[in-house]
Amino acid sequence: MRLKITSQIQKLLDNYDLEKLIKNSGSVFFRRILGMALSFVWVFAITNLFGPKVYGLVSISQVLISFLGVFFCLGVDTALIKLGSMTKHYSNGMSHSTFLRKSINIVLISSVLCTITVFFFKNSLTVHVFKKEELSNYLIWLSVLSFLFLFHKAFTSFLTVEGRFNRYGNFYFLYPNIGVLLFVLLCYYFKWPPYFIIIGYILSYGIFGVIQLVSLIKIPLKKGISIGYNEILKLSTPMMISSSFLFISSWTDVLMLGAMVSEEDVGIYNVAFKVGSLVLVIIAAVNTVLAPKISAFFEGNNLDGIRKEVHKSTKIISLMSLPFVILIIIFRIPILSLFGEEFIAGEMVLIIISLGMLFNAMSGSVGQILNMTSYQKQFRNFTIISAVINVVLNYFLINKYGIEGAAIASLTSNLMINIMCLIFVKQKFDFYAFFRI
Repeated sequence: MRLKITSQIQKLLDNYDLEKLIKNSGSVFFRRILGMALSFVWVFAITNLFGPKVYGLVSISQVLISFLGVFFCLGVDTALIKLGSMTKHYSNGMSHSTFLRKSINIVLISSVLCTITVFFFKNSLTVHVFKKEELSNYLIWLSVLSFLFLFHKAFTSFLTVEGRFNRYGNFYFLYPNIGVLLFVLLCYYFKWPPYFIIIGYILSYGIFGVIQLVSLIKIPLKKGISIGYNEILKLSTPMMISSSFLFISSWTDVLMLGAMVSEEDVGIYNVAFKVGSLVLVIIAAVNTVLAPKISAFFEGNNLDGIRKEVHKSTKIISLMSLPFVILIIIFRIPILSLFGEEFIAGEMVLIIISLGMLFNAMSGSVGQILNMTSYQKQFRNFTIISAVINVVLNYFLINKYGIEGAAIASLTSNLMINIMCLIFVKQKFDFYAFFRI
């Protein structure tokens, strides 16, 4: 019986050529899970050793540096994956065009602008926006060290082009969270000021960004195509706008809830949202492996190859996500009660968010298809439309339904962007990315 089951599993893997995709995405998935677990540990350490006020300041700084990374990276991280997957630009560990060197120069210049911008506006952010004087020291160090975080954001993803998925998982998810945890413990042991935590946070990511930057500089350049700065920015800027609006959209409900409901309700919503969004780990792990493949197939005008790879990845994501979401919904009350009895009030939010994430999973990697082909501008437009819908719906639905209204707004905007992308992919590539049994 065991041999028969094993044979059937192997047959399934062979028929759909899933083995390599599962192996590579599984490597990233495993490291992302470990990194997520470590992030919960260092959050627990901060709240217990330094208190909720310090964690609040760290959280604000963390969100700010994450947004700065998305905005001032200018989409170069995604553009590097797309260009690096094209043999005319990069192959066999050798650069055949100037795309790497010029992308590095763009990020270096942008990182300087990021530092100047944050330093110039730090007082306004401290006094007028967040109204927290203690935030000033955090923002000073954030501005000084932000270039390190940008290096990590921009260059680490190129490891996926090189097929070094273990190293990517370590550099992006695992090692930085180990570093943050160690720094939190050092701050407590040596009684350093709490704002040293954000210094440790940025350094923990930045050191691996610098290592990867050095690695890219060492890649030999073979005389070939000369690509201009305008050409790179024309490709990367729509991706930056898409990422920025996706980032803004993901935080819209939280920010608007903060202005419209009690702090307790915001906390309940946050916990439910984070639990319901855990399925994104599966989606991100598979997309990490899929993105360079789509770009390579598109360069070779192999649209059938794109279709097959997308269907394979959608199948993996859906089959892994479906039982995960079902378990979360069934055991929603015990899961939420782990955070405290008051968090059970977020059970409906958890159901709504989980269903939205399941639809996201079963829709396939439509965003990756558009970004890795020649339709990044269309994806940018879809993200802007989705973000606007999210803001408008949040305003009306929060007033009427509270945190459940915010969850409905999030679900609706999520459905809208996936449906728009699904229809567009069908029109341009003549296949549906949606999961099919």
